[in-house]
Amino acid sequence: MKRIVTALGNPILNDELKKYKDFEIMINDIQYQEAIIEFLEIEKNIDYIILNEILPGTISIEDLINRIRIINKNIQIIIILEKQNKELESFLFSKKIFNIFYNNMVE
Repeated sequence: MKRIVTALGNPILNDELKKYKDFEIMINDIQYQEAIIEFLEIEKNIDYIILNEILPGTISIEDLINRIRIINKNIQIIIILEKQNKELESFLFSKKIFNIFYNNMVE
């Protein structure tokens, strides 16, 4: 069973994922960046995090990714970006994040 955390600022995906037996949703959808770090410091056995670039918080998305990787280097990160950004994409690729979607592609 895959252990998943969503941090999208929208609980709809959490509700959908709960319908599948292959996924264990570890917490209600996280609503701000700092809560991601707080949760991952407590619960280290997470397989996936689905993250929205525009989640409220004071941390840059790059710094947030770096902090997530320090806590759990094996976590698979799926990220939703607001718009195409080649510089950010290059950073994500360098962190071995290849599951990149754009907000206008996700419904």
